[in-house]
Amino acid sequence: MVEILQFKDYSFRYNNSQKLSLNHVNFTLQKGEFVTLIGATGSGKSTFLKQMLPKLIVGKVLSGELIKQTDNFAYVSQFVDNQMIMETPRDELKFVLDNRGYSTNEIQLRITEIASFLGIIGLLDQPVEQLSGGQKQLVNLASALILKPEVLLLDEPTAQLDPIAAEKLLQLVHKVNIEFDMTIILVEHELEQAVKFTHRLVVMENGQLILDEKIVQGLKALFKSDKYRNFLTSNDRLVSELKFNAALPVNNQTLHKLIADNIAVIQSRDRDITETSGTVLLKAKKIGFRFSFNGRQIIDNVDLELAQGQSYCIVGPNGMGKTTLLKILTQQLKKQSGQLKFHDKKLTSDFYQKVFVLPQNPANLFMKDTVEAELDYQRQQSHSSLVIEEILKKFSLEGLEKQSPYDLSGGQQEFLALALGFIKDPEILFLDEPTKGLDPNKRVALGQLLQQFQKQGGTILATSHDLLFAASYFDQIAMMFDGKLSDFATPVKFFSDKFFYTTEINKSLRDIFPQALTWKDIKYFES
Repeated sequence: MVEILQFKDYSFRYNNSQKLSLNHVNFTLQKGEFVTLIGATGSGKSTFLKQMLPKLIVGKVLSGELIKQTDNFAYVSQFVDNQMIMETPRDELKFVLDNRGYSTNEIQLRITEIASFLGIIGLLDQPVEQLSGGQKQLVNLASALILKPEVLLLDEPTAQLDPIAAEKLLQLVHKVNIEFDMTIILVEHELEQAVKFTHRLVVMENGQLILDEKIVQGLKALFKSDKYRNFLTSNDRLVSELKFNAALPVNNQTLHKLIADNIAVIQSRDRDITETSGTVLLKAKKIGFRFSFNGRQIIDNVDLELAQGQSYCIVGPNGMGKTTLLKILTQQLKKQSGQLKFHDKKLTSDFYQKVFVLPQNPANLFMKDTVEAELDYQRQQSHSSLVIEEILKKFSLEGLEKQSPYDLSGGQQEFLALALGFIKDPEILFLDEPTKGLDPNKRVALGQLLQQFQKQGGTILATSHDLLFAASYFDQIAMMFDGKLSDFATPVKFFSDKFFYTTEINKSLRDIFPQALTWKDIKYFES
């Protein structure tokens, strides 16, 4: 194989930090490889990718060298809005090609080709501000591929995609990897789909590469590690926990056969069925909204009720109105029809003091120069008696006090924003894609924080593409499609009759254990 790049004893530090972000890294990349890089939130994965594109580096190389055999790299960031500067996707793609001096005819041909390949023809002339986060990410991928790179660097490209769109995106990336011998480095927190296409699995911890193995050996190593076991796919985790003799990764068909062959000793656990109860805090009736007078009905006669102490999660494809509904419920957008009531009264300015909204881009909430200043400002505004040190510990922000909020990783920004919400101590938490940018361990920590908030009487409404998270931590699930919201139902009731829009465990085992949604739902008979 042809070597494309090599990191030799490479160390890097950001200008505003005393800590090494990359610490004596050694790494070699061969042409045509599909490498998946995982690691905890803030471990240095994004920093590692950016080293291959000097324009993105704001810091100093302290030791070692990076040897590249090509400069034809393309990069897709985890922050979808940071890469888009034009008003429509067509203008965005045209701008990329204009900067490289392509003719009008070549520009038209390339835009047509890439839009067809990625299935975004219908998005080309839509205003960017009306696109969902996932749709914007597809446009960012188009901007990268339209220049026909030799190496494609992807920083959590599926973070804002619904499960079906995420799988299709990675299938497209796999397609260019196989058909064009394009080299791929994929940074992901979610191995559920990527594991199918990965040649090498690499783990980064505190700026160092601590594991670099072929995928089969890499998955076995993850299971042996308490720190990284949660990174495994649901299928691989279940097979490993049950100590089945099977080669990883395990697909749904193989898992079904393994469980069926061992059905005499396997059982599923009974899930607690939590029905909605408690005082209704927020009621929406026949809510309607569209962006323009003749435009599509984005929110179409939506009804919902949020009861005290309950958690609700809305799932569904990209661009179906989930974020728009959240903005209407929190009065960031003005409803055009219907009624909204809080404590059975029309919403007033007092409403904002009783709720907290976590947007898809948590950086929109930040106002201060450091993490500590951000927390202290919120503490003063909320007249909170919470101690800064306790908040830093609770939200895994220790050691980041003096850092700018804008220099944090995506997952760290998410937890800082959540910390601001918990300081406010609202009656209702509105969370738009709260697991975006979080590693699997942080997702567990987030789930536990939300459960604690609930036990204290808090109410939660979230949107999420993370079906496993929704199945694990929410009382009620509903789906949004084409502006309409389904009835809320318990996780078992909601997921058990879905064909595609459900967890991998449920897909694999629904005819054996229809109530099983996660690997934790399957176990050996207790003796």
